[in-house]
Amino acid sequence: MDIDPGNDVDTAPRRGSPAARTVTTLLSPVVLVSAYLLVLPLRSPDTTWLQAIVALVFTTGLPWLGVVWMKHRGRVTDLHVRERSQRRPVFVLAGASLLIGGGALVLLRAPAAVFSALGLILAGLLICLVVNLRWKISVHTAVAAFIWLEVFSDPDWGAAAALFLTLLVGWSRLELRRHTPGQVLAGALVGCIVFAGGLALP
Repeated sequence: MDIDPGNDVDTAPRRGSPAARTVTTLLSPVVLVSAYLLVLPLRSPDTTWLQAIVALVFTTGLPWLGVVWMKHRGRVTDLHVRERSQRRPVFVLAGASLLIGGGALVLLRAPAAVFSALGLILAGLLICLVVNLRWKISVHTAVAAFIWLEVFSDPDWGAAAALFLTLLVGWSRLELRRHTPGQVLAGALVGCIVFAGGLALP
């Protein structure tokens, strides 16, 4: 069996094509969220580059360094934190860093668009944390669904592009035996829910 549903850990030898590993790495949560925050000034003219960089540092930069440190100390097995039991402290670290960053952005007088983006990211993080207490969920597809829906929300073909890119990420997680189909679909659903919540914001 490739995935043990009890431990949510892939105990089989490393598998998957180079293409799947490339997709998983290049479209990982830290990469997608970092890019999303970094281009905020292009999507929201009231946002300065300094505010975008501060948001990026506290939302993905510091948490990523934390994961690197945890891997170095042997507290996580890999930088994607595939073992469910190791994810809780990572989620807590990311949430705490995000909240501190929000405080810094208040001092920088960031516009509502920045806090809306951070609030949606935090909401997705909290949902994944709660689900992760009992069951492993694909954070890759959760983030992918949210980011691609945000990026392609305007064009008529946007929904199709978002679906394709989310499926691409989901395929890579399945190909690498990191998740079951149900975990991938659940992640995509969380991303869609967070995006829909953002549409409800004023």
